[in-house]
Amino acid sequence: MLSPLQLQEHKILRIYFDTKKIEEEAAPLSFRHALTVHKKDEPEGQWLARLDLQFSPENEGETTAYFGEIAVVGVFHLDSDYPSDKASDMVHMNAGAILFGIVRELLSSISARGVHGPIVLPTVDARCFLPKPNEKPSAP
Repeated sequence: MLSPLQLQEHKILRIYFDTKKIEEEAAPLSFRHALTVHKKDEPEGQWLARLDLQFSPENEGETTAYFGEIAVVGVFHLDSDYPSDKASDMVHMNAGAILFGIVRELLSSISARGVHGPIVLPTVDARCFLPKPNEKPSAP
């Protein structure tokens, strides 16, 4: 059974990847992400979602093996028969998870060739992509 939300295409908007020479043990990486979602007027059922992910030291002044950011955008189609009162949550949660998987693969591939070895993004709870109750709807 197919999901009512389908990825139609995705593009890389930004990749910045850098490495540092590490004299002692590297500090742990911190990952921060932001998801923006926008419902298109035409064609019906089309949504745009953008995921930005930054990776850097947890604390200022620390040195990590890698740092940088990746931004990707996806075009999604949501079935017209999906309940409209649940559409935004469906898109936020699933588009965020799909784009996060794309970013995970990009970062793993790039860092696998890095001098410090590959980065494997932690698995996140897809509910983290849902907008907070007091947040305004986001737009890319």
